[in-house]
Order: sequence, then structure tokens, then C-alpha cells
Amino acid sequence: MNRSQSPNITEGSPLILVLWTLVLALLVVGGAAGVAAVDGTVGVAIGEAAGAEVDATTESGLLGDDAIGADPTVRTTDPNHGVSTAGSTRSAVFHPDPIRLHDELFLIDEPGYVGVRATVEVPETVPALRITLHDASGDPIDVNGFERVEDAEQGEGTFEWDGETDRPSVTYRMAADHAADGEGPLDGGGSYRFVDAGDWALVGTPVSDLHYSSGGGEVAVVRERGVEGEGVASQAMAFLGPHEEYVHEAAGQRFRLVVPEAADPVASPEEVFDAFEYAATALQVGARDTEVVAIVAPTDEVDWAARGVQAGDRDLWVAADEPVGTADDVWTHEYVHTRQGYDTAGETSTDEIPADGSARWFTEATATYYAALFAVDRGKADFDEFQRILVRGERQPAATAILDDPTTWRGTPDYTKGALVAGEVDRQLRVATDGRASLATVFRELNAASEPVTNRDFLDAVEAAAAEHADASTAAAIRDDAERYTTTDAVPTVWDRGTHAEAFGAPPAQVGYEVAEDGVRATGEYRDRPTEHDPVRLVAGETLALEVSVRNTGGEPGAYDVELRVDGEVVAAEDGTIEPDTERTVELTHTFETPGEHEVTVGDETVSVVVAEPASVTVDDLSVEPGTIEVDDEVVATVSVRNDADLPAGGEIQLLVDGEAVATDTVRLDVDGSTTLEHEITLESPGTIQVEAVGPADAATATVTVEGDGPLGGVADDLVETVDEVPGFGPVAAIVAVIAFLSTAALARRKR
Repeated sequence: MNRSQSPNITEGSPLILVLWTLVLALLVVGGAAGVAAVDGTVGVAIGEAAGAEVDATTESGLLGDDAIGADPTVRTTDPNHGVSTAGSTRSAVFHPDPIRLHDELFLIDEPGYVGVRATVEVPETVPALRITLHDASGDPIDVNGFERVEDAEQGEGTFEWDGETDRPSVTYRMAADHAADGEGPLDGGGSYRFVDAGDWALVGTPVSDLHYSSGGGEVAVVRERGVEGEGVASQAMAFLGPHEEYVHEAAGQRFRLVVPEAADPVASPEEVFDAFEYAATALQVGARDTEVVAIVAPTDEVDWAARGVQAGDRDLWVAADEPVGTADDVWTHEYVHTRQGYDTAGETSTDEIPADGSARWFTEATATYYAALFAVDRGKADFDEFQRILVRGERQPAATAILDDPTTWRGTPDYTKGALVAGEVDRQLRVATDGRASLATVFRELNAASEPVTNRDFLDAVEAAAAEHADASTAAAIRDDAERYTTTDAVPTVWDRGTHAEAFGAPPAQVGYEVAEDGVRATGEYRDRPTEHDPVRLVAGETLALEVSVRNTGGEPGAYDVELRVDGEVVAAEDGTIEPDTERTVELTHTFETPGEHEVTVGDETVSVVVAEPASVTVDDLSVEPGTIEVDDEVVATVSVRNDADLPAGGEIQLLVDGEAVATDTVRLDVDGSTTLEHEITLESPGTIQVEAVGPADAATATVTVEGDGPLGGVADDLVETVDEVPGFGPVAAIVAVIAFLSTAALARRKR
């Protein structure tokens, strides 16, 4: 709609002075001027925003945000604690039509930057409006219906509506790369919290202020965020680029998991949602957002400053290489931050105690502690892992840190000593109240505070939680311990398994599977020994044998069902029951008959298996002893065979005498293996005899000299003499008789 009836406001026009004078007058007679800050400030935890809230309708991936209007209201940001809002005291009367600010983000061909198009829908009740862009870099790309306010106090990023354009807009560049130093246990080792990677970007959302005037009441401001093309924009974070989105609803919340195409997460959506659902159910502490948006941060191209980041009220990202369910679970850690609705760094005071950050330690302490505790409670981590997280608080320099005075901190004791102190307070409250109060009771009380909280508020909440279900002296003693651990260099000691069971109940069965050391074996005709498994190299016909250690580190008996899967198909399994704190070994086997490549999994472990045809054995040498014999004597033929290949070898070795096979051996050799074959051979004919050993790819030969007259040695001479003595036989007849005899003898020999 063209607003031709509205005055055309330009910089330097007398109408400007008239209009803003009118604004001041309206404030006196009942009208209003508003300052609405709309932002996506990044912080470790955030405070609840006061003032009016209007949910924008979400469509096509657009997410609504808080609306800020009413009395002059300024939303301020704190780099450690996110967004807090200081509002006026008088109640607001809203016009039915809000101001709508829509930020649309898009990728541009400038490394380190993304584009933002800020479009405003201005209702009839608003005659004048300005927008200040806190994230604009350089000159705007495009301006429609706005004019720059060159001398405005807000700086060069302030633009004034011309009063006529129906949907004025400013398109500008926003720096995408936000560098930060990693610190503490969640240090990612890199330098980026947000980044433009070219084909995709993970960024914070734009921060801007709207200044407007209206008559007759307040005007709500509704902010919408979206992405041009593929992507998702939430309250404080946006991902630009190809992705898959998964949704799960549980415990009154809607969880959205954004998995970029560029990411290869080790945690499945089901695992992430299971962790979120458990934490959402277990944390009965208030400050539950209707929706939580989690983004998997790709790790192949970017070195992140942190393993995870939580921003705004309900947004978080976690590095793709982070698993779920460990005692150091970053997914649960960041989710806990979304439930921290208190503010620890405001400028107001409670009971004359300044909110100077003295309760700041509670933020990372509870996120770290609950991540470890919930992993044990869910049976995903054992008690030893839980202890390893908390025992860090006993070590220097964390142990002597004074938690309520951040100026004394060296390193990040809020993650370490803070987690230990949070756990000790939780343990004492549970024991003293038979489980009717816990640290969550304190957490809920802090979330309900309308003013920024201090360490004194924490101590008051601890004592109140204990006193509700225990006597006053017990409650005072727990408070005293909490005060000593947070205001001095005193530190508690991590409790043992039995003490944990007394306070929290016996941990559930915690059954885990792990391939034993040297537990990957190749068995069969070629070998029976442990083998390397990066990858496992077998030959057709060999069997893979896996020795799997089954451990129950929980406090109750547990069932196990260990499955050996080849390319996703179960090929072997063992099941049974295992007692608490015990271990046993089971063996699973599978024979690979044909060459190929396979993925073999047992529990959470995966090994690659490459199956090939066996190599050919090599005939190394042939010897025949003795080298000279008499007819009908024996020789011993010795064949040396070896495997020169880098995988098992096999084949048949034939032994030939003058070309005729006299023996055949099947040979199977491991890598670098060798063997000898021996055969005794009787040689019955005189002369030089050739003996040959023939393998699949080569051969070796040897000769033997056989001396003597052969099997008829001297018979012919004797026969001639005998014939000569027979009357009636002459020389010719004798020769004929000898020939006949020899022929008969030869025939007889062939038949033997």
C-alpha cells in the first residue's frame, strides 16, 4: 500500500523537527515512543526477557521471536550472559497491528560475510520509524524506502523510513566470522564461534534497534527471521546451506535438529533426541522454551573455538565429532544452558547485594554436573567416568579458586570446582531430605527470580530447599558447607560409589561392550593369531574371531546381547546376564568365503575387513639325497616352500619324476611363513633321473644318478648260456629265445 497521505520525511526537513516535537508531546498526553532492540546475542546463558512478548507465526522455515515494544524499552547484551531487558514500570496498551521486522539472510560471494535483507511492515498507527543496524559492514547493498541518518547518535547504521514505502527495506553485509579463544573443558582447539565457509555458513542472527513513534498506545514489535534458499534461521543462530532437519517432541518441548550436508555427525538424531528428552524430563526447573533448535557444526573445514555453543534463549550448536552419552556430553551441557532463565550480571541489586557476577559460577557448574549425572542415570556412562569429571575440581588451580569472586579465577574453575560443588550440594540435599529436595530445587528458585541473582541468593535457596523437608540445624549446616565451598578456597572431595548409591540410588545396570586388546583374530588353515585391524586383511575361507569384553559397571544386574554385524546384518550373537561390577569375555566368529570389502560392527566399535584371494606360495628349493644310488634304492626329495606376499598364501605342490607325478601336497602359509615337504622315492631304472617340484607359479629341479643293470641285470647273459647248453639250439635260436624272454619280462613289469 502506498502511503501518500503520510508526510515525506527527509533528513534536514523542518517536518522532522515538527514530528519529533509531536512525539514528545504524545508521550506527555498518553501517546508513546518506543525503542525496540531485536537481536540474537550470543551468550553462555541468557536471562528471561521482561516486557511484552508476541510469537510470530512461523512459515517456510521462519521462526518467530519475542516482540518488544510498550514503554521505552532497551534490550542490552552481555558477552557472558546473553540478553537481558530492562523495561519501564507502567503497563502497556497495545495497538492490534504490530510492527513486523523480517530479517532474511543469504550467502554472498564475499568471504567472511553474509547478506541480510531487513524488511519492515509499518502499521497505520506508526507515523515515524528508524532502524539501527548494529551488524552492518560498510555501505548498504540496497536501500528501499529508508534514508541514512548521517548525524544520528546511533551512528552511520541508522536509517529513517520515508513514511510512504509500504515495506521499506535495507540490504546489507554482515560479518559472519566471529573469532574467539577457546577455554576450559569445552575448548575446541580452534578459533571460530561462527563462520562463513563459502558453500555454507553458521552465523549469529542480526542485531538491530527499531525506534518509532505512535499515538494512543504501544505497538508490539514482532521479529521474524528466515533464509533465502536453503537454511534455517532461529532466534540467535542461523545455518545457511543444504541440510536435513529432524524434529522430535517430548516433555512439552519441540526439538529441531539441523544436520548440514557438510557435516558427518558421530551422534545420530535418535541419540541426540534421547539425551534431550531425558534432560528435559529430569530438569523440573522452569524456564522451558517451547522450541529448541540444535545445529550440527561441520568439522571438516573449520577449527571451532568450542566444542559447543549456546546462544539466545533456545539455540545451540555442537561440533559434528561430539558423541552423545559420555560423562562429558556437550549436547546435554548446551541443552542445560537453555534452561537457565536467571540473570547473574545485571546492574540492579537484591537485598542490597549487588548482582556483580558472584553467582556466575553456577551457570557452567550446573551444565557440566548435570551432563555427567544424566549420563550415569541413563546408563550411558559408568560411575568411574562421572568421578573423573568431578575430580578435576580437586586439582589446582581450580581447587583454591573462590567461586563467588570471578576476579580470582585462574582458568575455568566454574566448569571444574563449580561442578564438584554443585554435585556436593545436590548430594547433601538429597540425603538430608530423603530425595524430596535437590539441586534442581535451588535451580528452580533462581529461575523464578525477577531480579538478577547473586551467590547469596544461591545460598538462601539452598537453605530454604533443605529446611522445607529437614530440621533447621541440618539446613543451616548444608548452607554453611555451600558458603564455605563458594566463598573460600575450600573444596569438597568426590564421593565413592556407595555414597552415590545412598544419595542417588544404585546406578542402573551399565553394560558395555569392547573388543578386547588383541581380540581381533584370523583363524583357519592359514593361521590362528591376532591380526592388525586397520583394516583387517583376510583371504577367502578365513574366519574372523572377535573376543568381546562385556562389562557391567552399574549397580544392578544387567542383560547383554552382543551382536556381530557384517554390513548391517547380524551373523553371530551371544546373550546372557552379568552381575554388577563384573566382566566376562565372549567370542563371536564369522567366515568370509569370497573376496570383498565389509564393515563389521560389535556394539559401538566398527572395523573394516578386506577379503582377497590367497597369494601363491613360492617353491624356494628342491634337494634330492643321496645324489647317486643303485637301482631300487630310495632317495629323499625335500621341497622348501615360502610365502613372500603380504597376505596368506596357498597352493598345491606336485613332485614329478621324469615328468610323472609321484606326490601332491596342499600348502597353506601365513605371511612370512615357510615350510618343507619331504618324500621318499624308490628309483628302479638306471640312468640320470630328473626330479621336479612344481608350484602354482614356479618350479625347482634336481637330478639323481641311478647305477646298475636295471631290474633284469645279468639275466640275458645267463639265458644265452643256458640256451646254448640245450641240445638242438643254435646261436640264432638262442637270440630269438632271449628276445622273447625280454619282451615277456617287460610286459610283466608294466603290469606291476
